[in-house]
Amino acid sequence: MAPIRLWWCVWLGVGVPAQAQTSDATSLAAAAIRDWSAAFERGQLGPRGTLRAGAGLQPSYVVHARRGGFVRERDEERITHLDLLQKLLLHAERHPNVDLADAVLDVAATRLEGAFLDHDAMQLREAGHQALLRMDHPGVWFFLARTAAGGTLPWAKEPDELDKGPVAVVVGPGRRVAALRLLAQKNLPVSRFVFDAALRDADPRVRLAAAEALDQQRKPETLGLLRMALAGERHPVVAQALVRGVHSLLREHGPSFDADRREAALAACVDRLGMAGWRTDMDLLELLEQYPTKAAVPALIELLTGGAAPTDPVLLAVNHRASPLRADKAHELLRGMTGALLPASDVAGWRRFWRDEGERVAVPAVLPSQRPQTTQSQFFGVPLRGGAIGFLVDTSGSMGEAVGTVAAGGRARAATRLGVAKRELAQAVQAMDPNSSFLLWTFAGSGQSWTPTPVRAGRNSLRALTELLSRLRANGGTNLGEGLQRALQLDQVQFAGAAETRIDELFVLSDGEPTAGPLQAPEAILALVQAANQYAKVRIHCIYIGEGRGSDLLARLAEQNGGVYVQR
Repeated sequence: MAPIRLWWCVWLGVGVPAQAQTSDATSLAAAAIRDWSAAFERGQLGPRGTLRAGAGLQPSYVVHARRGGFVRERDEERITHLDLLQKLLLHAERHPNVDLADAVLDVAATRLEGAFLDHDAMQLREAGHQALLRMDHPGVWFFLARTAAGGTLPWAKEPDELDKGPVAVVVGPGRRVAALRLLAQKNLPVSRFVFDAALRDADPRVRLAAAEALDQQRKPETLGLLRMALAGERHPVVAQALVRGVHSLLREHGPSFDADRREAALAACVDRLGMAGWRTDMDLLELLEQYPTKAAVPALIELLTGGAAPTDPVLLAVNHRASPLRADKAHELLRGMTGALLPASDVAGWRRFWRDEGERVAVPAVLPSQRPQTTQSQFFGVPLRGGAIGFLVDTSGSMGEAVGTVAAGGRARAATRLGVAKRELAQAVQAMDPNSSFLLWTFAGSGQSWTPTPVRAGRNSLRALTELLSRLRANGGTNLGEGLQRALQLDQVQFAGAAETRIDELFVLSDGEPTAGPLQAPEAILALVQAANQYAKVRIHCIYIGEGRGSDLLARLAEQNGGVYVQR
């Protein structure tokens, strides 16, 4: 082995495999994968479409696949385009080289620059990701590290003897994000240098991917990187990811950090309060609840007023619908840290208290547990605390089943599941804070929006809601997937894009498991919501009426999204 190849393999941390095959089949496989991915991106290919017979009916990628021997006569009219892609990916895993890795990276980056929550795109990204992880070849991982770094590795010389693919590395945000995710999982020594540079990149998508990668690795030595990156970060989603990274490290390695390192990290977090969007503030408040610090008190007091008005137009848009949950949590922490019992509305009083008594306040290391404030408005016993509440109600045929009786006009009549839901919904809206708003969606065979814009709570809206509820009928299947897509505006979510959800709290009511629509598998629904909601921070509560397997899905949906699960 030549010295440069040995040096590179040792530094990169991977073994040197047997010489990869270089044949026409491998080149044709790379060309086919590229064409497959490009056709899907253009909307010209459905993964589950059947491979048709006849050259005139085939996408262009099939020409390369056929010449490479990946298509047999009996495959036509029998396998899908996704099946054929899997055959090509398997070849890439078995015969890894840089040209194939470059092609497979297109699959791993599918629609990361567009509608990245498309279900098919998510599956394709996972397939490409797993294929690359299994390509144990030093040239492949040099290529991926170079792509993640933006095209060059200025501190390393590319080994001349490793087989190369394209002369120029094709770099785009989606490909860099995919490469960063791969480096995080492969855990190579080169990764830290790449992540350090990516955290300072001009593109927020690259910075977000680097922050998520560091959070995934959770190495204690990266605390300094996260702290320095957080110091000047104003992008709301990237700041959230950095805060979560700091929180994860303190939770997992806290005892190994000396006091100075821990306090420096907390100081960088406190400095972001009110400066990176209300959702970032919510993550910061969760961090401060576990690691209270006296330095946070002045910033917490300002959050009672909504915080300083940001000049950044992105932050102005994000904070336009700031949830009252932020001020409620800030007030709870202030009471726990200082022992003062001033109301949240008395901001001037809090300022005077801190000016006069701040030096004598000793913040406890562990905050006392506080009973949450009561609220008049509840939906099936779950308090409504958000400022913009969403209700997503199942109106499938089984919701018409009787669950008891109800008195009406001095006579008893049968009460259906949907009828109970309507009554609870009307009572909840009637008791809502007049400064809050609500939206209503239903789902049966498909999802439907009943309130195009948020409706302000009050008497007039209650009358309109009562009339609207009278039009709901139980009929059809259970398309929970489309209902969630509408409520969480999944079609508008972009990677590293500021969350555009119109709600901060969602109540989902159903009596069964999904039976309609393209998205029915519980794991797929949970994965989609998790990807969409991890930075939007919509608190999702679930009410399950009945018995059966659907209860497990709703319980997990609530648990994974900070909500409460109720079964009736």
